[in-house]
Amino acid sequence: MAGLGDVRAHIERFNLRRVYDWLLLAGLVGVVGGLGALAFKWLADRCIGFFWGTIVGTIPATAGGEPTALTAAHAFVPWLLLLAPALGGLASGLLVYHFAPEAEGHGTDAAIRAYHRGRGVIRARIPAVKMLASALTLGSGGSAGREGPIAQIGAGFGSLLGTLLRRSERERSVLLAAGVSAGIGAIFRAPLAGAIFAAEVLYREPDIEAEVVVPALLSSIVSYSIYCSVHGFGHLFTGTAGFAFDQPASLACFGVLGLVTAFGGIAFVTTFDRVTRAFGRWSIPNHVKPAIGGLLVGVLGLVGYEIAADPSALAVMGSGYGTLQRAVSEVSAIGPPLAILLFVALGKIVTTSVTIGSGGSGGVFGPSMVIGGCFGAVVGTLFHTWFPEVVPNVGPFTIVGMAGFFAGVAKTPISTLLMVGDLTGNYSLLLPSMLVVCLSMIIVHRWTIYPEQVRTRAESPAHRGELLQDALGGATIAQLLDGARTPIAFDKTRTVADALAELDGRVPPLVGVLDGERVIGFVRPTRLRNIPSERALQLVAEEVPVVAPDDPVQLAVDLLAVQEMEVVPVVGEGERLVGMIDRRDVIAAYRRRLLEAAGGRPDRGGDRGIV
Repeated sequence: MAGLGDVRAHIERFNLRRVYDWLLLAGLVGVVGGLGALAFKWLADRCIGFFWGTIVGTIPATAGGEPTALTAAHAFVPWLLLLAPALGGLASGLLVYHFAPEAEGHGTDAAIRAYHRGRGVIRARIPAVKMLASALTLGSGGSAGREGPIAQIGAGFGSLLGTLLRRSERERSVLLAAGVSAGIGAIFRAPLAGAIFAAEVLYREPDIEAEVVVPALLSSIVSYSIYCSVHGFGHLFTGTAGFAFDQPASLACFGVLGLVTAFGGIAFVTTFDRVTRAFGRWSIPNHVKPAIGGLLVGVLGLVGYEIAADPSALAVMGSGYGTLQRAVSEVSAIGPPLAILLFVALGKIVTTSVTIGSGGSGGVFGPSMVIGGCFGAVVGTLFHTWFPEVVPNVGPFTIVGMAGFFAGVAKTPISTLLMVGDLTGNYSLLLPSMLVVCLSMIIVHRWTIYPEQVRTRAESPAHRGELLQDALGGATIAQLLDGARTPIAFDKTRTVADALAELDGRVPPLVGVLDGERVIGFVRPTRLRNIPSERALQLVAEEVPVVAPDDPVQLAVDLLAVQEMEVVPVVGEGERLVGMIDRRDVIAAYRRRLLEAAGGRPDRGGDRGIV
């Protein structure tokens, strides 16, 4: 028997329940994330084939790692650039606002909101609506990214799985974040970056949701393997193998790039916010707004093409990856002209703002990469012209610009550094990327493209209970009695009429019933008026949960939160009623602990005034 006991002890040490949770459940989320990425890619390609190939008569250029077999049905008709995104925006708007209004905008922000404020819950229909609406938006020429819809698909399934299995609110939120990782890790072929992104994007300040990392890694591994088994295991952008950092003098040039991406990021966030608020104030049917946004995108794309007579100018529409691929390519001479790069960088700020701000469905990661990459190519082209020995290639500036721009607007420095490496297959530019990311993070710290982010874990509603427990760890109920309300109690022989008369209109949550000095139960004054007035209180007293002075504060917190008690009676030696504590007493003790930890002096007079 001793041997059997040892075996059981060893099994328990493995914590098989935890293995089941994070290996099986995260794996299931990864399977859905990978299949969702495949389905979304297929839908988006079908929409591109219809809107661009059949209507407009051209197929937009793609990234080197994603060659397309789509072909145009007729010769290119430029003015039809106005029609395609307007039709796609209208179809997307009708779909979203009829079935799931929450699916409008960029899905990553919706997942962040669900994590912090929505108890990890995403309605089951949202991922499907988001997938179709985003495919219509992107495929018709709207300027948006793929990470938003695919993140919401994975997050939606993670949330649904947690709900069906009746997991706790915390576990459901973790599965939601694992779904975000699965979607992004697959669609961008960046499993490590996707996992870190899911844990990092939740906060505005440098912080990370450590609990998310392991399940996010597992889900990302599975989804990446499924997606790449169909579309190949290469990198999204090609032609970067020859890049390396071997010119320390070029750090000054990269420093300039850091400033450009930072102020470009501020311009992007500001424009995005103002356009979104402008469309929100416009009193026309919501489903029409994405069509107007699509029309404006088409106008800018047509104007740019007519002026430049270069297909690269069309990168202000759609994903823009084709123009970014030209700018990333190893040989600087084949890159787009400087004017077109600047037009795409500035124009895409506008087109992305009107596409998503009008209610179109899509993400902001892809457009941010294109904007940052084009800003980087502009700076790189200038320095290559002026100092060719120091800056022999423009491509490295394009890659580093991608990292600096998105890290600043999204507040994801670590995952962005990893993501750009995964997208290009080149980690040799890590050092200049770090410089540009740091400059961008410092300058853009007050702006974010994800308004649902909270500053830190301390401000996340999802962590309030944990922080309260941490701050009051070791505290006892006795420490809450200082300043707590004085209990009201009556002898058991008093009648209901006597009690109501003595209360004189006061309605405390609970009143004690005493046998001498010993409390034998409690009555709720709100119920006394429905009881015959001559009845003795001992006949109407009821039992309620109580705590002792030496009990931990957490016990009172559980009674107040879980059982939703208004007050918790404190019963001391000899079963004497010594106090009543409520939420204000707990918060006051919490504030005192924080002040003590900060070296301050608690203001006892004001503690109870804040709830």
